[in-house]
Amino acid sequence: MRCQPGFSFLCKSNKVYFHMSGAIVLESTITCPQCGVSKTETMPVNACQYFYECTGCGALLRPKPGDCCVFCSYGTVACPPVQMAGGRDGCCA
Repeated sequence: MRCQPGFSFLCKSNKVYFHMSGAIVLESTITCPQCGVSKTETMPVNACQYFYECTGCGALLRPKPGDCCVFCSYGTVACPPVQMAGGRDGCCA
C-alpha cells in the first residue's frame, strides 16, 4: 500500500483508495447514452471530471443537470469526491 502525495490519509491498494470515511472505488464503467459503448475508466481522486469523449462515437459527454461529473451521470460508481463526502451534497456541484 502506498500513500498519494498530498493526501496523507488517502492510501492506494490496487484500484481502491482508503480514506478516513472508508474505501473509495476508483474504477467506474461509463456508458455512452448515444451509442451504448461502455468502457471502464480510472476516476481522478481529487476532482470531478466534467467532460468525457466516447471512444465509440466520439460524442462529448457532459454531466446531467444536478450531477457534478460524467461518472455520476453515466458511470456505474459515483466519483471519489462524492464517495468521500458520503453523497452528492458534499461535492463540488
